[in-house]
Amino acid sequence: MSYSCEKSECNLFSHKECENPKSLVQHPFSTKCVFKFYTSRSGKGCLCHVCGKGIKGYHYGCSCNFVKRYAHPSCLTYEPTLEAFDGLTMNLHKVAPAKCLHCMNENLCSKVDGWAYVSPCGLYCYHVSCVMKIINDNWKKVFMNGTSDPFQTIREKFPSHVNRMNKMGKGKRKVRDPKKVATAQKVATAFSVIFNVLTGNRQGLVGDAEKFFG
Repeated sequence: MSYSCEKSECNLFSHKECENPKSLVQHPFSTKCVFKFYTSRSGKGCLCHVCGKGIKGYHYGCSCNFVKRYAHPSCLTYEPTLEAFDGLTMNLHKVAPAKCLHCMNENLCSKVDGWAYVSPCGLYCYHVSCVMKIINDNWKKVFMNGTSDPFQTIREKFPSHVNRMNKMGKGKRKVRDPKKVATAQKVATAFSVIFNVLTGNRQGLVGDAEKFFG
């Protein structure tokens, strides 16, 4: 959510979180890390710990001794969950355990991992920055269809994203322990069965049966 100037010729926007910021914000994934709000450009040249983009103005910075983290005010307000598909809820994590379904990368860049929404099985995820990019790239389509839910675009694209990941064979987590590998494969197969039942993919169900009983 953001504020905009009433004058049509003015292209000024301001996030609600920047206009009414909290002075201190607890890091959602660390009880020892607290973010402090800054109006100065003390964080200029640094990257947001959440989305990986550069810090240019208002921002939050932590007071940790060993690791300095910075974040855009709006990035600290992401919902803790994301319904990516009917019956599938992804949870917000501080890192992506697998390659993102959108950008096909596990990390945003060499310096920032980036927060991500992760499926219960840990095999499918979206960087929060990729979620916002998908929404921003499709907002006109959503608006024209009269849909008020911005995340509807994610639910529409999720099946094709999963199919692409499965075809490329890049959606599996790298686990060395054989027991963990077996468990991960069973979880992935179970999730695939549910997905194929919901989408009516008979061919996919046959393949799942061969994997499970083969």
